[in-house]
Amino acid sequence: MTDQPYTDDDARAEAATQLRAARDPENFEVTIEGHKIPSRDDFQWDQLNGDDFHDADREISEHVEYAVDLARWSVDLGANGLHYTSELAWGRGGDAWDLAIQIAHRPGLKDDLHEALTDAVRDAVNLVLDNHGIGDTRLLHHHEPPLSRDLPF
Repeated sequence: MTDQPYTDDDARAEAATQLRAARDPENFEVTIEGHKIPSRDDFQWDQLNGDDFHDADREISEHVEYAVDLARWSVDLGANGLHYTSELAWGRGGDAWDLAIQIAHRPGLKDDLHEALTDAVRDAVNLVLDNHGIGDTRLLHHHEPPLSRDLPF
């Protein structure tokens, strides 16, 4: 029993609510001016020509708006001191993922154990895909997947 008038779950739920509110389109304004473009060294977004800048600004805003709500999951990871692995992704190449799995673990996980776990998950997913005759992950979908804003998260 805690001596506080709220539970840890209450605090986590509110933290997730705050994260969601921070990315709510009504409360969130994407500001890319003065920020560097990661692949272009010191070149900044606002150094792009007008059309390119506005296209980039719109695209970045859409990425934020359509992001899947993982606020509570993220809060729980941090509250439990866990780190995540994001190297388990299948798709069309680059960042065009059709399927991704993240593993959360305590800091300091031995490299050989981390590698064994990710290899086991990768092998299991590949086995299921192979058993279903799916060589191209685009075949996972019978129709266009919904935008993340349409998902029940």
